[in-house]
Amino acid sequence: MQKSQEELISELSTVMERFSAQSDALELAYKALEMQAEQLKKMQEEVNQSRVLSALGEMAATVAHEIRNPLGGIGGYASLLARGIPPEDPKRKYVDKIIGGISSLNKIVGNLLAYTRKTNLQKQSTDLISWAETILAHAEIEIEKEKKKVSIERSFPAEPLNAEIDGERLQQVMLNLLINGIQAIEVEGKIFVSIRSNENFAEITVADTGKGIEQENLKNIFTPFFTTKEQGTGLGLAIVKKIVDLHEGEISVESVFGKGTKFCIRVPV
Repeated sequence: MQKSQEELISELSTVMERFSAQSDALELAYKALEMQAEQLKKMQEEVNQSRVLSALGEMAATVAHEIRNPLGGIGGYASLLARGIPPEDPKRKYVDKIIGGISSLNKIVGNLLAYTRKTNLQKQSTDLISWAETILAHAEIEIEKEKKKVSIERSFPAEPLNAEIDGERLQQVMLNLLINGIQAIEVEGKIFVSIRSNENFAEITVADTGKGIEQENLKNIFTPFFTTKEQGTGLGLAIVKKIVDLHEGEISVESVFGKGTKFCIRVPV
C-alpha cells in the first residue's frame, strides 16, 4: 500500500530528529574526547617536567656539594683576612667584595636546590592576616636597609581568614614578591598588600608603584633562569610559582611599564 505524502513527511521528520539527536551525541562525545586528550597532554607534560626536575635535582645536589666545599674555605680565609685589615685600609674593600661574592654564590646554589629539590608541604590551618603581618614586619626591615621612602598599605578583612597552607613555604613567596617590589621602586613609592575571600579561595595581592615589567617579558617571568636583573638568577619567581602550584593555587601578574606591577595569588581555603 502506497504511503501518503503526510506519512512520508512524518517518517522523514522522525528520521531527521533521530539524526539530529545522534549528531548532538557525537558532538558531545567529540568534546569529551578533546577534553580527555587535553588532560592526557597536561599529564604527560607534568610527567616530563617531573623527570626533568628529578634530573636537575640530582645534578644540583652534586654541583652544590662541589661548589659549597671550596666556597666555605674561601669564605673562611676571607673572614680571617678581614679581621686583620682595619676598615679604613684601601685593601679592606677588596676583601669585602670577595665576601659579598661568596654570599651571592651561596644564594644561587641555595635557589637552585630550592627549585629542583622535591618539596613536601606541611599544611595547617593558618590565619592569613596575622601570618601576613609577620611577613610585612620583615619587609619593613628590608625597606630600612635599602634606605628608600616606601610605605606599605594594607587592605585586610576585619575577621580572621583561615586557609590550609604551609606558612613557611608561602612566606618565601610573599617575601620574594615584597622584596621584588621594594627593589623595583627607585627612591619613593608604595606597596599595596590585600587579602580577601573570593568564593572558595583566599586572594592575596601584592602590588607596587615601581618601574614595572615590559609586556614582552611578562610571559617569561615564571620561567626558570629568565631574568632582566644584572645580579638575578632567574629562579626567584620560578620558586614562587612552584610553591603556589604545590598549594593547588594560582598566581597571575599584571604590569604597566613605568607604573608598577601587581601579583595575585589564590589559594584554596
